Amino acid sequence: MQINKERLVQTFCEMVSINSESYHEKKMKDYLMNIFKECHMECIEMPIEGFEAGNIYAVLKGHTNKEPIMFSGHMDTVSPGKGKQAIIHEDGRITSDETTVLGADDVSALASYIEAIRTIEDNDLPHGDIELAISVAEEPYDAGSAYYDFSRIKSRIDYTFDLAGQVGLAALEAPPIISFKINVKGKSAHAGFNPEDGIHALKIATSAINRIPNGHVNDKTTVNFGTIQGGEGRNIVPREVIITGEIRSFDHQDALKWSKHIHTVFEEEAIKEHASIEYDDYVHIEAYKINEDEEVVERFKNACHNLQLTPRLISTHGGSDNNRYVKEGIRGIVVACAMNDCHSVSEYTTIDELEKSALLALHLMID
Repeated sequence: MQINKERLVQTFCEMVSINSESYHEKKMKDYLMNIFKECHMECIEMPIEGFEAGNIYAVLKGHTNKEPIMFSGHMDTVSPGKGKQAIIHEDGRITSDETTVLGADDVSALASYIEAIRTIEDNDLPHGDIELAISVAEEPYDAGSAYYDFSRIKSRIDYTFDLAGQVGLAALEAPPIISFKINVKGKSAHAGFNPEDGIHALKIATSAINRIPNGHVNDKTTVNFGTIQGGEGRNIVPREVIITGEIRSFDHQDALKWSKHIHTVFEEEAIKEHASIEYDDYVHIEAYKINEDEEVVERFKNACHNLQLTPRLISTHGGSDNNRYVKEGIRGIVVACAMNDCHSVSEYTTIDELEKSALLALHLMID
């Protein structure tokens, strides 16, 4: 079964041109709901208080006894994402003009789903219920899917097309993400006249950071100090410094252990200088692990073999909505779908990979 490659590329380029940065997805939501209705899908928006747009649930009702199957993706892009335009090159690559991201993350997924469903409709292919769960604000730690109404979902397996790499790649394991914020409180003083009367918050923070490994702290866990803010002037001993960062680990308990360790080290350094700290951490998403012998993986491998693709199963340090869906009891994996150099102005896809992604979605839907 073939897809309409020209239509797929046109849909992709149309969606790229829609401004849809996180928390500003209304135009994309309207576009998707119109297309889903044109494809004879039942669809609803799930409004979220304080958000410009809500999550989408859509279903193409089946006419066989096959079990329902779910596909998920997200409407938002990272910044800079305003004024995006897709440029098609002679070699088949599709890029932005390099002043913005392309938005293939996650437009390539949405375009793949749409083309697969259009192909099913055009050819009256037999299928069970096909459910689409499309979230807003996925990029900021899956903020949108936290509000998803899972009571509507009937599927027990899910494919989240939201992974960089060649089509045929899938992630069966992903870590929790714990963010932390540390407020170091010292005492200000004039840096020239009486610095000894101050308590140097920045010095305390750097002493603590120097005691803590950064990057891969073991074979399961990464720690990153991402931002540091503070100080009131060049000639003032800094009274307050705020540090933020995150922890990711394939072992949830190890992630919690490292958060506790960071807290302890900062507290020890503060006490040495008669300062104080405030430490807050937050678990955004929890880890998941899918076994290779589960139905969702077997179905993926079969679809790849049917398309003469080599299935490759990996672990990823990236989070996605799938972390939340697995927690809700839906067995899901994250699938590569024609996105490369994501979250950068060098992001690109190719027509060939887009076609493979749409064909993979189609085969998973009708398998």
